[in-house]
Amino acid sequence: MRQKIGVVPQDCVLFHDTIEHNIKYGGNMENSEVTDEMVIESAKKADLHESILKMKNGYKTVVGERGLKLSGGEKQRLAIARAMLKQPNIIVYDEATSSLDSITEMNILKALKTVTDGRTTIVIAHRLSTIVDCDEIVVLGDGGVLQQGSHDDLLKNENGQYFKMWSSQH
Repeated sequence: MRQKIGVVPQDCVLFHDTIEHNIKYGGNMENSEVTDEMVIESAKKADLHESILKMKNGYKTVVGERGLKLSGGEKQRLAIARAMLKQPNIIVYDEATSSLDSITEMNILKALKTVTDGRTTIVIAHRLSTIVDCDEIVVLGDGGVLQQGSHDDLLKNENGQYFKMWSSQH
């Protein structure tokens, strides 16, 4: 089951190693089986490849302890690339954009739309702008499901929790 699920956490754990090694860590296979082409394709799907090419050492750039040499957006896109290398059937995004600025969030959401095609995607989010395109939104609270539906359907209920949260965020 673990091989079928990719997780993009809120805070991605990165090793004090190269970008290439950190992406390879996400694959189901042994690192020796992961080709450079597979790493590059995963980075492209995560909208990270062009940023990597601008770095002095490209894919051989050392990210520093816990990725301190990367921006928040680059770390998140690296986590997405890592998950994509695994080629999972199911992807879980756990607050994947919560600590990012709006522009970086928009870039990551663009990348997410690309990588979620043909996959079941579960998005855990407090920032509602990250979930407006989801087929089904489930609003949780008080130990259970408060509301369920599409973004447009949930906004029709002005007394609902989703409407209140959306209004407070926008």
